[in-house]
Amino acid sequence: MHKIYLIILLGTLFSMQTTAQEFLARVRINDVQVQIADKSIFRNLENRLSEFLNTTRWSTETFQQNEKIELNIEIILGAYDQTTYEYKASAIIQSRRPVFGTSYNTTVFSFNDENFDFKYQEQDRMDYQEGQYQNDLNSLMCFYAYYALAMDFDCMAPEGGTAFFGKAFQVSNIAQQSSGRSGWKPFERTLRTRYNLIDNILNERFRPLRNAYYIYHRKGMDQFIKDPLLARKQIMGSLELVKKVFKIAPNTVMLLVFFEAKSDELVNIFKGAEDFEKPKVIDLLSEVNISNISKYEKIRS
Repeated sequence: MHKIYLIILLGTLFSMQTTAQEFLARVRINDVQVQIADKSIFRNLENRLSEFLNTTRWSTETFQQNEKIELNIEIILGAYDQTTYEYKASAIIQSRRPVFGTSYNTTVFSFNDENFDFKYQEQDRMDYQEGQYQNDLNSLMCFYAYYALAMDFDCMAPEGGTAFFGKAFQVSNIAQQSSGRSGWKPFERTLRTRYNLIDNILNERFRPLRNAYYIYHRKGMDQFIKDPLLARKQIMGSLELVKKVFKIAPNTVMLLVFFEAKSDELVNIFKGAEDFEKPKVIDLLSEVNISNISKYEKIRS
């Protein structure tokens, strides 16, 4: 009888542990460009990074299984040196959250990191120690875990992710001081840097964009199943906030991030709008995201 109670207790504790973690994360390494005989090191690294993201407690919040954040990281290898253990890479990072009352997951964050180089050996540590720098790969994982978590919390409450953006900033700041690699520093050759991601999102000038994420997701997407007309109205209001940021800084990386995540979804949302609504949203989107004008024209049909 005692054994039965012990099994039930262990099962309950295990269930609590598995629902506590924040992410359903998957790391994939695209090694097509790397010609080596044994690629098992890449598969092992995929598993290790996925496990690290999924088993680390990134917050004190408890996430039920259906509330977890999908976090997908594709690391695209350009080269790998078997002698120095150096990886030359870029990465695509994407996070998605469930939409209330549906089986649909909406993309919140989508980013192409052009500077994802790191050095890695199998004996390297892979854990999170606040305030400490271990290596570039560890910092990369921790930065994007906190950034994705912050974005998710911003979608649930106005500026709800501030504390987690602070954690991402700390990781970035320590890496900037400890690492000589690109991506952590200001004034680099591309806008698509981790420095710009965290610097811009915490900049007071871009506060309307953070509020736009909340209105878009909590008042728009999460209410869609209940009242599509009102939900579209709220999403339109969020786009007006995005436009405010565009007027201030049309080249900010945050606008790239927003529309890389949302452009296709916006087309699908407003295809179902009333005919009188469509021209206004097409004009707005075409103004603030000119690179996708042809995509937004599909709203008319």
